[in-house]
Amino acid sequence: MSVPRRTSAPAADLPPAADQRTREDHAVGDPPANGGRRPPGTRRKTDRSGTDQPETRVRGHEDGRGAAPARLRFLRMVGFKSFAERTEIEFGAGISAVIGPNGSGKSNLADALRWTLGEQGRSLRIRRAEDVIFAGSERRHAIGMADVTLLLDNTDGLLPLDFAEVALGRRLFRSGENDYLVNRQRVRHRDLVDLLDAANIAENAFLFIGQGMVDQALALRPEERRSLFEEAAGVRRHERRRHQAEAQLAEAEVNLARVRDVLAELRPQARRLAQQVEQEEARRSAADELAAALVTAAHARWHASSRSMTETAERLARARAAVASAQQALRETEAQASALSARLDERAEMEREARETLDLVAASLTAARLGQGRAESTLESLGRDRTRLAAERGQLEARIGESRRVAATPIPGPDAAEEAELAEAERALAEAIAELAQLRIAAREAGDREAAIRRAEAARAADLEAARRRAGEARRA
Repeated sequence: MSVPRRTSAPAADLPPAADQRTREDHAVGDPPANGGRRPPGTRRKTDRSGTDQPETRVRGHEDGRGAAPARLRFLRMVGFKSFAERTEIEFGAGISAVIGPNGSGKSNLADALRWTLGEQGRSLRIRRAEDVIFAGSERRHAIGMADVTLLLDNTDGLLPLDFAEVALGRRLFRSGENDYLVNRQRVRHRDLVDLLDAANIAENAFLFIGQGMVDQALALRPEERRSLFEEAAGVRRHERRRHQAEAQLAEAEVNLARVRDVLAELRPQARRLAQQVEQEEARRSAADELAAALVTAAHARWHASSRSMTETAERLARARAAVASAQQALRETEAQASALSARLDERAEMEREARETLDLVAASLTAARLGQGRAESTLESLGRDRTRLAAERGQLEARIGESRRVAATPIPGPDAAEEAELAEAERALAEAIAELAQLRIAAREAGDREAAIRRAEAARAADLEAARRRAGEARRA
């Protein structure tokens, strides 16, 4: 689109008025048309990469006195074709004109309006649906979404919605997901077309008037202008509805014919099914009777089983009581057997101890008898020693008496032989006295040993008597 062409403004919605104009400077991604200087109406903005990018925001003039209010109030674009950055345009009352050099995005602005109103690509100058998304440039990467929103004035109720302003939006992702929005609520494409068709906006060929369309309309013959007037008067909308209704009616007639054919095919089956239903009802009645009989028999069996179960429970209770008493008697018998076994064990232990005691007593008796024999032999030896000692004592006493008599005899005079004999006698006397003392000591010791032997014999006799008594008691037990 070249200068001084004017882009397609919504002529059907914007009535001619005062000279209201807005200027779009340039689209983001396109080179500025004034040699790199920022035109008025724009401000600089830094994106995430640090590059200084302009954010376009155009406002219409406010001096349109006497002009009709604008139907289109606001337009916002993000990622649509050359509008990579967020671009907002506000439309004032009257006529708004977009002027710019070639490549500044004027046609893209008209395409954004068509695309938001549900255009599917016939006049958007694209091959694929995702071609409307900004594809990137030397200074910017590609964007994954295109989003366009326009705000319409609905104070006169042009659109059948209870809102003074209606926001129409469309959003497309590179994944192919396509969203239509009405007041930020997702709707179907068909719902959007029906909404716009109620206001004679959907599929209106003269909603966007391009270059040459006015001259072409003036050059038409009168019979050819009929479609133009019908479209402007809204008759084509009703014709489209009539065609849709006729198509739906034809489809309904075809469906009705198919239904009739199906009914014709199903009538014999219906008769067969009726017969089958009667047979099924008969079977169901027989089945109900059989079920009632089965229930009655089951009741009888249940009552009989209940009685049998009661009797069995009583017998089981009696058997359990008998088993409990038998178990109690068995436990008592086992306790008595355990007591008897313990007593037998005690008696066996006592018998074993008695036998051991008897063996000990027998061994002690044998040892006592041996000791008694040894003691008797010792006593006999001691008696012989005592007799011998008594004889020797008598001899010594006789010798002592003899020596004393000799000593008492007056000594006539010193005689060497007698003195020697006297000395010898005195020495013999001293030895006899010492031997007598030793004999006395030996006799005393022999008496002590004899008393100890007698005491041992008495103790052994007492132990033997006690062992005999215990053996007798054990045998009696």
